Amino acid sequence: MLEELQRLQAHIGVLKTRLSQYENENRTLLNDKDTSAEQHHSQIAQKNSIITHKQEEVDTLSDQLKTSQDQLKQLNTDATALADRYSRLEKSCTDLKNRFQEILAERNELRMLKEQMQNEQRHAQQEIQNLKLERERLLQKNEHAKAKVEAIIQRLSILGTAQDQHAQEIQQLAHPAEANEEIES
Repeated sequence: MLEELQRLQAHIGVLKTRLSQYENENRTLLNDKDTSAEQHHSQIAQKNSIITHKQEEVDTLSDQLKTSQDQLKQLNTDATALADRYSRLEKSCTDLKNRFQEILAERNELRMLKEQMQNEQRHAQQEIQNLKLERERLLQKNEHAKAKVEAIIQRLSILGTAQDQHAQEIQQLAHPAEANEEIES
């Protein structure tokens, strides 16, 4: 039994040694586990902060995307409005060109009418000039005829009373205004 006891003691010694090794390993493993858990928690915290940061970036980018989409809609609306305005301006330009052509045609017609009226005015002035010359000629002829009639009247008044009556008639014919004044007096 002693032997058995010694064997048991040897086994117990081996077991104690093993137990102490296992306890040391266990403590080491626990320390490793705690260290690993701390590292794991720090990595989780770091990953969570990265995830939070990335989520903030995603939110910021989503806001920017929404803003960009709103700007795109506004730009499309503005482009449509500008296209409509351009179309109206183009139509107005065409209308103005047509109106300008009409005005040019009217201007040409007015120029022709002006030239025609200037020609008519020149002809009328020439006619007036001719009529003035004719009037001058007729006035001179009238004065000449008047002088002849007065000379004839003077000769007739010299001839006598019988002939006086004819002279008065001739004088009345020559000067009807004077004869009317004598009758009225």
